[in-house]
Amino acid sequence: MINLISVFQLTSQNQLPIENGEMESIENGFFSHWQTQANNGGNANFSITTNNLIPGSTKALKSEIISLGDNNYDISTSSQYNFEVIAGQKYTVSFYAKIDGASSRQLKVIFRSEIDNSFQGQNIWITDSWQRYTHTFTVNESGNSNQLKFWFLNDGVTYYLDEISVIPGNYVNITPMNTHQSIDGFGAGIKRRTEDLYNLEDDLRNQIEAYCFQDLEVNMIRFFVYHDLEPSNDNNDPYVLDDSQLDWTRYDSDPNQSRTRYVAEALQNAFSLSNNGFDHVIGNCNSAPGWLKTNGQHNNGGTLISGGESEYSEFLIAFLQGMKSRYNIDVTAISPTNEPDYEVSYESMNTSPSELSSIILNLNGRLTSAELDHVKIISPECFRVENSNNNSNSTTNYINSMFTNPSVEAAVDVVATHTYADAQHNANWNSLKLAAQNKPVWVTESANLNSTDQSMTDAANYIKWMLRGFNEGGMTAYMMHLFYEEADAGGYSSLVAWDENGTIILPKRYHAFKHFSNLIKKGYRVIDSQTIEGDIMVGSFISPDQTKIILQLFNEGNSQDFSIDVPIGATNVSHYVTSNTENNNFSIYNDISFDIGSRYTSINIPPMSLHSVIYTIDPSALSINDIENKSQLTPLATAYPNPTKNKLTLKFHEEAEYLITLFQPDGGKIYETTSINKHTQEIKTSALSEGVYFIKIKSKSSNTVIKFIKN
Repeated sequence: MINLISVFQLTSQNQLPIENGEMESIENGFFSHWQTQANNGGNANFSITTNNLIPGSTKALKSEIISLGDNNYDISTSSQYNFEVIAGQKYTVSFYAKIDGASSRQLKVIFRSEIDNSFQGQNIWITDSWQRYTHTFTVNESGNSNQLKFWFLNDGVTYYLDEISVIPGNYVNITPMNTHQSIDGFGAGIKRRTEDLYNLEDDLRNQIEAYCFQDLEVNMIRFFVYHDLEPSNDNNDPYVLDDSQLDWTRYDSDPNQSRTRYVAEALQNAFSLSNNGFDHVIGNCNSAPGWLKTNGQHNNGGTLISGGESEYSEFLIAFLQGMKSRYNIDVTAISPTNEPDYEVSYESMNTSPSELSSIILNLNGRLTSAELDHVKIISPECFRVENSNNNSNSTTNYINSMFTNPSVEAAVDVVATHTYADAQHNANWNSLKLAAQNKPVWVTESANLNSTDQSMTDAANYIKWMLRGFNEGGMTAYMMHLFYEEADAGGYSSLVAWDENGTIILPKRYHAFKHFSNLIKKGYRVIDSQTIEGDIMVGSFISPDQTKIILQLFNEGNSQDFSIDVPIGATNVSHYVTSNTENNNFSIYNDISFDIGSRYTSINIPPMSLHSVIYTIDPSALSINDIENKSQLTPLATAYPNPTKNKLTLKFHEEAEYLITLFQPDGGKIYETTSINKHTQEIKTSALSEGVYFIKIKSKSSNTVIKFIKN
């Protein structure tokens, strides 16, 4: 195991954090600054374990409880670091724990000081897998000799403790080991706005498209399957298409045609501007052609005529094949309805869950026959997330009804919803997550429609839809209503807009959206995070290689100070801010810092502001349990100064022969030398780039690996 040497720079002897709360430092064969007790007939075996730890840890306390003693609280472990507290201040104890020998047992967390009646405690049920636990308390009187203690309350089991912290004030914690759904991406639509954009001068249009598709780093785009692609039935055979009857005017770029929409050109420009590519290109059909509908027109509701599923599938397959053959555009997902639950007068098709199920089953079979199995079916794209008062109205209720048929459930690849009916942000997102049956959940349209507000008050809607969707709804992708549109007196809801004078408008929702689209990429996973005291919204994500953790904090109320977690293995931090301040537009700040090995740092969150805190994680610290050779619990040497700039000094505990190897974090060897019968050895570090490195010290009988930081 790697023995990590962390340096805490405490400003005074009794200031937080508690000393060796990470339980890594060993002195005289046990954890320094920690003491175990078994009194009044209690019997326990205390030891240091290096097996089956939380990611990034090398050691944990193992307490095998044989008998409890006379009072049932006579076996304990306590921190010997006395810390200062302030009267009226809240403090949170955070720790990881598990047990062996039972499914769950109790542990008591205790805070006390030298002041009478200062004792506070809480019983916490511990499970048989590593979990993070917290206990928040408020102290009544200030003092500088306060202590943290744990009582083991059950015998016949073994308790494990690790990564213990006492954190002051409002607190946000992150638990990277608790991962959830994987992110598919971010984007918006170009529905009904391409013709307006392509009427602009080229320079202005190019700037707008660059803002949308370069600056935002999106990977999803959604556009119309126009109803008049097949203006009349090509023939009476739904399995033999006469493609000469198809009208692609909407997708072409012909300024002489009033119906032209430049759609294919707009898509190609988006693709060419993208730095990372588009993973999801979604064709959405608001309405089948009028000749296929019960009301004979493409708007004002109506649904498919009886038995019209095969003709409708032919129409959608023709769209997919034509986009590829005519424009070389691969449509990756198809949606056969748009807001089927919402009665509207514009282009629409109001289709019941049972009717939509028939459409999807037919379409699924036709995609297979056309060798288009790779195209995902997304459905139902209802107007609202959930509606408990109407069992045929909302995405949740549609899916609950449709998925009673296992074949329909198997055919739907993505559960898609809109958020328009959630203006008060009280939708039950969890009901959608449960209904989706572990399928990806995409928000494919989301907007505060016709907004004239460009401030954070407007942006707050989008932030809350995203954070609640990710945290509560199992959401894997989020799309705004529109990438671009012209602003007028009636407002607009796009990410980018322009006015009648050709001035480009970037509202605060644009900059807030960047916190998600630019920082959280495809394959990132949602991880556990929560606010303990304080009134803000939080979310957190981890990269696939575990080298980045993103913590997002949104404050809609008054200014608040918070302690926030520093994840295990963090070596660096960046901080992005968007607020109502004119210059805070996805602005980077250098106002957060921490000492290597610290488990929390502080941040001030002003009102109406969104913050993204990006931690760079040393990946070797997270795979530490996979290191082949184990280090002895007492290291062969210590290293200082750490962090260092020009040289690192190794101080050996015994004069002997050592092989010293310097490694990069990925295991690449940089340098190797031998030290024979010396008390110290200097390693030059001036030529190294800034970052994290490891030194392996090997003797004849054991080895030690020390992590250090080059500044």
